[in-house]
Amino acid sequence: MLKKILIAVMILFVATSTAQAAQKAWSPELRIGLQSGVKKVTLNFSAPCVMIDASNKRQLSKIPALKNFVVDFSELEASAIEFRPKEILLQNLFVTIDGKKFSGGVRLNKVNGSLTVINLVPLEEYLRGVVSKEMSPSFPIEALKAQTIAARSFAMKNRKRHDKDGFDLCSTTHCQMYDGALTFDATDKAIDETRGEVLMFNGKIADANFHTDSGGMTENVGEVWGTAAPYLIAVKEILKLGEPWTLKFTAKDFSSRFGEGFGDVRSINLSKLTIGQSAIDRSSSGRVKSAQIIGSSKTVNLTGADLRRKFSLPSTLFDMRLDGGLIIFTGYGSGHGVGMSQTGAKSYALEGWSYEKILAHYYQGATLKKVY
Repeated sequence: MLKKILIAVMILFVATSTAQAAQKAWSPELRIGLQSGVKKVTLNFSAPCVMIDASNKRQLSKIPALKNFVVDFSELEASAIEFRPKEILLQNLFVTIDGKKFSGGVRLNKVNGSLTVINLVPLEEYLRGVVSKEMSPSFPIEALKAQTIAARSFAMKNRKRHDKDGFDLCSTTHCQMYDGALTFDATDKAIDETRGEVLMFNGKIADANFHTDSGGMTENVGEVWGTAAPYLIAVKEILKLGEPWTLKFTAKDFSSRFGEGFGDVRSINLSKLTIGQSAIDRSSSGRVKSAQIIGSSKTVNLTGADLRRKFSLPSTLFDMRLDGGLIIFTGYGSGHGVGMSQTGAKSYALEGWSYEKILAHYYQGATLKKVY
């Protein structure tokens, strides 16, 4: 009798431990868009999986582990299918998609005569493919932790950003760079030690934007995307960051970017850049709000963002001048300038700042909260 009781207790202990481990390992599942417009995709799973009709959750077939499985659009009857693990947790599954390794499962949507390939991945595993792409694993651990929390917050805040496309987030800079199942000791440590931590403002997850280098001062979000947020305001960098960049264009090349009716560039009206000083054509950080380009046949007024796109400039924190037959852009920083500067986070971490202090500097008034 005693033996039976001991066995029952052991079974209960194992079941409880397994449930606790599964709960600890859980994080929200994301749908990450990887490819679109493909006709075939080759999958290979690390463990046995099942193929499911996404519309009614009906199991269509069993997929063995470690064998290539080809899905051909022309042979697929369901409008969307999912591949999920048969016996293990989603976060423990790996899949190669056309030879590239990812964590989690796969969803395939039929869209406009082709397939959209979507990675079904738990958030913490997703971060392993994001943090090391957005910030070098060689950066100090406190900077990596700040980046991890910013990326986790951004992902949760912007979930369903691409809902109309059938997924949550894309894998490009439009959302966050994501490159599949990557692992580095430093970034793994940053992710594991901040598990479930996000930035909050007024009870809601903060839209924790970040960029490469502020050039000396970050930007008010309202100046970039039109909608203000109290925690995304311009803040000065205490440390000197980066070196100025310069780009040169011939006057002929420059003029050609404005169409045939523009003529030849004659002059440029833009106030001189002083970082942290506003002007009628510059924001409070000094970034270009607007510039007037006078041609021989036409005058055009463009925003700093327009000029950045048209000439592939690193940022909108720049001066521009006509110098003989050249148009010369000289500026600072890289990226949109909103939220955390990654270069700045590195510098502050080297100065001994904690990730909490770094985040408090760049996201004014936001607080940290562990949500799972």
